[in-house]
Amino acid sequence: MRLGILLLTFLWRPAWCAAPVLKVGLAESEKAALANSSTLKAVDAELSAARARADGRWSRLWPRLTAEANWRYLSEVPALTVAGRTQRLGDNESYSIGPSLGWTLWDQGEVRESWKSALAASRAKGHERKDLERQVLLRTRVAYFQAQLALEQVRLLADSLRLAQTQHKDIDNRRKAGASSFIDSLSAHQDVLSRARLFRQARTELAEALRDLFALTGTEPQAELSLPLDSDSAAQPPEGTEPASAAVSLDPLEEAMTALSPAAAAAFDETHPALRRLAETAESWERSARSARAGLWPRLYLTARTSLDYPNGPVLESYHQNMVGVAAGLPLFESGRTRQEAEEGEFLAQAARSRMDQARQDRLRDRHKAQDRLLGLQAQRELDRVSVKETKDLSTRIYDSYIAGRSTFIEVQGANLRELEARVGAVRTDAQTLMQLAVLAELSGKE
Repeated sequence: MRLGILLLTFLWRPAWCAAPVLKVGLAESEKAALANSSTLKAVDAELSAARARADGRWSRLWPRLTAEANWRYLSEVPALTVAGRTQRLGDNESYSIGPSLGWTLWDQGEVRESWKSALAASRAKGHERKDLERQVLLRTRVAYFQAQLALEQVRLLADSLRLAQTQHKDIDNRRKAGASSFIDSLSAHQDVLSRARLFRQARTELAEALRDLFALTGTEPQAELSLPLDSDSAAQPPEGTEPASAAVSLDPLEEAMTALSPAAAAAFDETHPALRRLAETAESWERSARSARAGLWPRLYLTARTSLDYPNGPVLESYHQNMVGVAAGLPLFESGRTRQEAEEGEFLAQAARSRMDQARQDRLRDRHKAQDRLLGLQAQRELDRVSVKETKDLSTRIYDSYIAGRSTFIEVQGANLRELEARVGAVRTDAQTLMQLAVLAELSGKE
């Protein structure tokens, strides 16, 4: 029985119970997203693999020293008979053991170009990582600004709901005193219900925005996100609403606006990692094509070996043998395989450079679009500031006029709605401004 009471107390927590505070900062979210991104970790592993491949190609430029050994058994040994005497020209068993040295003296740059191709590929992977870092930061910032917008909407709708509840109580008291009609009382209650629906929907949207943010940062929230509220509303939620599962605190919008404002005037980053990645990819394919074409030319190989061999011809004893040799090779016929491989690399290099040109055009277009939006949003912010001030003053005056009997409650509802729309619109404009600044920061590299 006691366990059941405790469980009910936990599940139906009264409104006066303090909700756990969930404080999330933008800088901390960015660091967590970069540290916990599985995609970044995957690219890190690919970068290490690309560097290891380049190191492996580099080692082919140098001589190769190997230890060699072989043993053979022959069932028949050649023999020579002279003057009735038979002399065996060896033994059934033979062996040779010793180190060997091999070095490519000349290959028209095949190995060197292959190494440089791998180096360019590893640099391309490094630029891919930097580009991915920017994308992770951009997505995290956009998710954070969405959460800020959702949190501000919850706060504004909580204030609006409290105002509607206060006005409904006031009008209902006036109705009981005969100073207001039953229609006005019902209209005021409908206004309360409408604000309550919007408030509950806003809390759901805030929960979704927070879950998106925590998913990007790769961290677990320290509170339940199903029924979040801003810290002010969590302390005293509107009457008749569910208690907060978490009191959410985010950085002020103005703080992020100040930090990102330099990006508005920043120049386009001509060395953007996405462009550098494609440039390095093109170079990698070009050098790969050169390496393939080098296979059409002669090659010179140097070999040297010192060994202990057995037998020494007809003398059945081991002996020390030294050997130095040079070999040359030239492909005469291979059905065009080398030429086709070289052409493949050249075409892929052309494709990478074309993609780089297109990527640059796309990013310049995105930058111009973001600047155009930002210019419009800055003008909207000034209009929103005036609208918020005027609608607040207007709603107060109209309600006072209604109390004095000079206005209808429909006018009160219209004024309240316009004030709410103006305040929500101002917050939405600020959030959209931050998102465009984040895009410009990504394109300019002004992090």
